[in-house]
Amino acid sequence: MKNLILGSEGFVGRALCAHLVSQGEAVVPFDIKRRDHEDARSERLPLEGVNCVYFLAWDVGGAKYLYRDEIQFAQLDWNLKLLLNVMPQLQAAKIPFLFVSSQLAEEHDTVYGVTKRLGEVWTHLLAGTRVRLWNVYGPLEPNTERSHVISDLVWQAVSQGEIKMLTTGQERRQFIHVDDVCRGFHQAIGQRLQDVYDVSSFEWVSVLDVAHMIGELTGARVVPGEKVGSTPFTPMKGKVPGWTPKVGLRQGLTLMVEAARQERLPRNTPHAKV
Repeated sequence: MKNLILGSEGFVGRALCAHLVSQGEAVVPFDIKRRDHEDARSERLPLEGVNCVYFLAWDVGGAKYLYRDEIQFAQLDWNLKLLLNVMPQLQAAKIPFLFVSSQLAEEHDTVYGVTKRLGEVWTHLLAGTRVRLWNVYGPLEPNTERSHVISDLVWQAVSQGEIKMLTTGQERRQFIHVDDVCRGFHQAIGQRLQDVYDVSSFEWVSVLDVAHMIGELTGARVVPGEKVGSTPFTPMKGKVPGWTPKVGLRQGLTLMVEAARQERLPRNTPHAKV
C-alpha cells in the first residue's frame, strides 16, 4: 500500500505516518510545513501510484485558537481553498480517501465546525470515508495558541509544579490517544466505510479530573479557575466496526508526563487556557 498523507507534519499526521510505516505500508508525506510546493490549497497532489489518501490538512488548533473571533475569516479562507483544490483532484483520480472531520462538525457557530461539515458532505458525494475526532491527545506540543488542553496541563505540571486553570474544570470531554486514532483511521479506510463514524474513547471525563490525574502523576498542585466551561454533547454517530480504543487515559497521561520530564521543559511556560 502507498498512502498519501495530506497534513503529514501536523498533530496527528506525524503519528499516522509512523503508524502506517510500522504496518509495512509506504507513506508519501505532503505538508506546507515541509516546503512551499506542498501547499494543498493550490498545488497538484502527487497521486500517481497512490492507493489511499488521508486528508488531514486543515487550519486547526486547540479551543483557544479555534474560537478567536479575529481569525474566523482567515480559517474560512484557508479551509475552503483546501477543499476546492483537493476534492476535485480526488474525484478525478478515483482513489479511496479518508476525510478527517471533527465532533464540532455538528456546530454552526464557528468556521471550523461549518467547514468540517462541508468537507463531510463533499466526501459523501465522492463515496469517501468520514471519521470524526474527539479531543486527541498524546504528542507533547509546544505551548502555543494552537496547543491542546492536555498538553498545556502537562507543561504546567512538569515545569511549574502547579496547574492553574481558567475554568472550574467541570466541563466534560471525551479524550482519545493518538495511537488509537491512527488504528481507527487505518481500519476505517480499509473497510471503505460510507457512514460517519466517531473516533473517540466514548467515555466522558471532566477536565478537572484530568488535571487531578496529572497532578497525581507529577505532584503538581491543581488550582481551578472561576470561569464556567461548557460541555458539547455532540450526537454520537458510532464506532468504527472492529475497532476499540486500547490506551487508557491514565496510561496515556503517564506517557506524556514521562516525555515532558525527558525534554526538560522550561520553567516559564504560560498558563494553560482551559
